[in-house]
Amino acid sequence: MSGTITSGIKLSLSLLALGVLSGCQSTQNANTAKAEQTSHLSQSVYQVEFDAAQHFAAQTTQLSQAFTDYCANPGDAAELKSAWQQTMQSWMALQGQERGPLDALEQNWNVQFWPDKKNTTGRKMAQLLAKGEVVTAEQLSTQSVTVQGLGALEWLLYDTASNMDSNSNSCQLGVAIASNLHNKAQIIANAWLSNPWAELDKTAWYSEYIALLSNQLEFSMSKLSRPMGNIGHPRPYFSESWRSKTSMQNLKANLIAMKAVYLANGKGLDHLLRERGHADLADRVLGDFDDAIATWPMEDSLFDMLSTRKGYQSVLSQYNKLEELKYLIHEEVAVELKVVIGFNSTDGD
Repeated sequence: MSGTITSGIKLSLSLLALGVLSGCQSTQNANTAKAEQTSHLSQSVYQVEFDAAQHFAAQTTQLSQAFTDYCANPGDAAELKSAWQQTMQSWMALQGQERGPLDALEQNWNVQFWPDKKNTTGRKMAQLLAKGEVVTAEQLSTQSVTVQGLGALEWLLYDTASNMDSNSNSCQLGVAIASNLHNKAQIIANAWLSNPWAELDKTAWYSEYIALLSNQLEFSMSKLSRPMGNIGHPRPYFSESWRSKTSMQNLKANLIAMKAVYLANGKGLDHLLRERGHADLADRVLGDFDDAIATWPMEDSLFDMLSTRKGYQSVLSQYNKLEELKYLIHEEVAVELKVVIGFNSTDGD
C-alpha cells in the first residue's frame, strides 16, 4: 500500500493541527484535574467515577492522535486498532450509567450507539463516505449519533466496506470522528469535576448507589441477552463490537469496573455491609464478582461463541452468574439497607 496521501487529506490534517494541540492541552488538564473533596458518604464512589471519566478522556486523546498519525502515514493499522480497543475498554467503566451528572449522561448515545438492531451504523457510515465530503468534528457533532462515536470508528477500522488503508475519505472521516469523540469525553470528564451526590441524605445516597450498580449490571446483562435471543435462535449481530470480535473483552471490563464501584477503595458498599454486621452477604456479593471475572470465557467474540452449542451454553452460564449477582444487589443488599429500587429502561427487555 502506498504511503502517499492526497492533498485534500494533507489540508484536512493541517486544519486539524489546532484541534490536536487542544487535545494535548485536554490531556494535561486530565492529568492535573482534581476531584472535588467532600466529607459526604458518596466520596469514595465519586472518586472511582471521577478517575474513570478522566481515564476515558485521556484514552480518547491518544486515539485521536493515533488516527491523525496513521492518516499522515498509512500502513499497518495494528497500533491504531489497539488504541481504539483501549478506548473502548475505558468506556466500559462508564457505560450503562443512569446515575451521575446530567451533562455526562447526555453524552452516552454520542459516545456509543448500541444496540444497533438494523445495522444503522453501517448504512449511515457508507452513506457519509459516499458523499465524499470533508467533514469536521464540529459538523459531525450535529449529525446522527450512529456516525459519531466508538461504533462508527469500529466500522472504519474493521468493516471491509471502509477500506481505510486505501480510501483517503475513510481516513479523514476517522480523524474527525475521533476528534469529536474526544470532545464528548471531555464534556463527561468536566461533568465529574464535582460530586453530583454531595447534597443527598443517607437514605437517598444508598438508593442512588445501589441503583448505579444495578443499572450498569442490567445493561451488561442486556449485552448478553439481546444476542442470545431465544434458545436455538441467537441474534449474533446484536452483539456489541461484533466487527472487532471484542464483545467478551468488553463485558469482562464491565465486571471489573463494577467491582471497583462496589468496593470503592475499601469504603464502598462492601465495607458498609460488613460494618452493619452483614459480612456473609458482603462475602457472597464479592464472591460472585470474583467468580464471574475468574471464570470469564477466554474467547473474545460473542458472535463466534453463539454459533456453537457449547459456546451458547458458556454464554448462558455467564449470564446466569450475572443474574445471581443482580439478585443479591437489587434484592438482598437493597433490603438490608432499606432501599427500594424502581424499574429502569433495561427492565423487561
